[in-house]
Amino acid sequence: MNKNVNELRAYLQDRLKHNYFIQHMGIELQGLDAGFAELNLHVQEHHLQQNGFTHGGVTATLCDVATGIAAYTVVSEGKNVVTVDLKISYLNPSVSRKIRTEGRVVKSGNFLIFCEGRVFDVFEDGTEKPVATCSSIMAAVDTPLKS
Repeated sequence: MNKNVNELRAYLQDRLKHNYFIQHMGIELQGLDAGFAELNLHVQEHHLQQNGFTHGGVTATLCDVATGIAAYTVVSEGKNVVTVDLKISYLNPSVSRKIRTEGRVVKSGNFLIFCEGRVFDVFEDGTEKPVATCSSIMAAVDTPLKS
């Protein structure tokens, strides 16, 4: 990683402000380090499916974003990342009003970055329950970033 974590965090916070889908979802960047990202989501009505659980698509999005940000922390300056593959295993239905997601780089190459993620329900008493795990492959690309 060429930038220090604080500079990278400020840069990513600014980039996420301009990602309208992430803004619509309400995803917040909480933690960041080289090869690691942590996100939070405060679950709203539009995140729920017909039975009152958080929709699996929301869980998949959290996995994709967390592992993508983790991958971004290890690519060379001027590179961006895109998802090549995403596999999710749903462990429990999500029922809490807060979700925490971790993304972590497992192996980084010049082009492909292999990542893992975990999604947790966070309850009011601070306890957590696993909701899903994921594995993803991200690719480092030269796509120009929009300003």
